[in-house]
Amino acid sequence: MSQLNPHHYTNELPGSLYTAAETRELDRISIEEEGIPGFELMSRAGCVAFKVLQETWPGAKRLLVFCGVGNNGGDGYIVASLAKSYGMSVTVVQVGDPTKLKNDALLAFGQAQAEQVSMTSFDADTVLAADVVVDALLGTGLSGEVRGLYRDAIA
Repeated sequence: MSQLNPHHYTNELPGSLYTAAETRELDRISIEEEGIPGFELMSRAGCVAFKVLQETWPGAKRLLVFCGVGNNGGDGYIVASLAKSYGMSVTVVQVGDPTKLKNDALLAFGQAQAEQVSMTSFDADTVLAADVVVDALLGTGLSGEVRGLYRDAIA
């Protein structure tokens, strides 16, 4: 993860909000028309999120990252890897079966494993403590009501 530098990216947010469909289209354009690999986009998102986390909670030492099995979970694995490389105590709480991870999210999972990020499966009875909790559960693919383990993890 040493090649990722969250301080290289700006945390200036756009003035507009985008719908899920618009966000998916922007990703498609970036990947297919601009030739930016999906993992690069995921890495950039994770870097910016980690930079904002550091600036918003500069004293944070313990981080919990709740990761789903989609690309949003991949963003969370990037954040967790960066936090670990910056000396934070990090635990990923995996919601869902990690064998369902694929493509870029699976690469991000592998990087978190290489950084020796602590990982645990979600259990509603487990008491976890942290200075900051990162939600990397659901992204633009969500449709309908949140159900099952995801609903329990959010609660």
